[in-house]
Amino acid sequence: MRMIGADTLLAVRASRLFDGDRRFGPSTVLVSDGRIVDVDTTCAAPPTRAEVVDLGNDVCLLPGLIDAHVHLAFNASADVVGRLAAVDDAQLLDQMAGAARQALQAGVTTVRDLGDRSFLALRLRDQLDAWGDPGPQIVASGPPITSRSGHCHFLGGVATGAQELRAAIRERAERGCEVVTVMVSGGRLTPGSSVHDSQYDLADLRLIATEAHRLGLRTAANVHSPRSVADAVAAGVDTLEHVTFRTAEGVDADAA
Repeated sequence: MRMIGADTLLAVRASRLFDGDRRFGPSTVLVSDGRIVDVDTTCAAPPTRAEVVDLGNDVCLLPGLIDAHVHLAFNASADVVGRLAAVDDAQLLDQMAGAARQALQAGVTTVRDLGDRSFLALRLRDQLDAWGDPGPQIVASGPPITSRSGHCHFLGGVATGAQELRAAIRERAERGCEVVTVMVSGGRLTPGSSVHDSQYDLADLRLIATEAHRLGLRTAANVHSPRSVADAVAAGVDTLEHVTFRTAEGVDADAA
């Protein structure tokens, strides 16, 4: 990963550029003090003081990617829960840092972490900022809010009843989270959890959405069952995650 100094003007060239909407041929991106200051698609000569980096004919420049649903604390093994339980927070933080760097190296410059343990995504964000360590921008939710023995309860976000739910949302706001994740339905990752059952009723979800919005936080709802999808929409959550419409008999997608 190239570190750009405060006084460095970098001219990055490639044979193609995609700006998120349009495709161009040979182009140059000018970077000053770690920020893009100009994009040239006319093949003009870069400023004479610029350090030129030519990436060649097989490269396309494009904006940083955004992954809107990650769990930096999870790995890709067949036993995510077991692997998580086998490490302490310090070890897990190191693993999350590695996952964050891997995301950046793949071109993902922003991740929305929708569930960690011990608010480690916030610690990782602060650590990367303090060290000047290259990593993606992290939008964090902290441990997902879930029912007792519910989906991802092992991450520590169990809260039931109005008082506990309000306290959980308030804690996330005070710690610096930008989003609240709520496990509206169960999930396959958690033994004993059912994807076709709801863990919270509509009144609880409305409380969560209202309180989070009052404190300036967005809300993300883990929803698999048809009822959980409908209730999350009715409650006014900001994003729906998964939306598989799972029932005990299979899939029952509601067109409405």
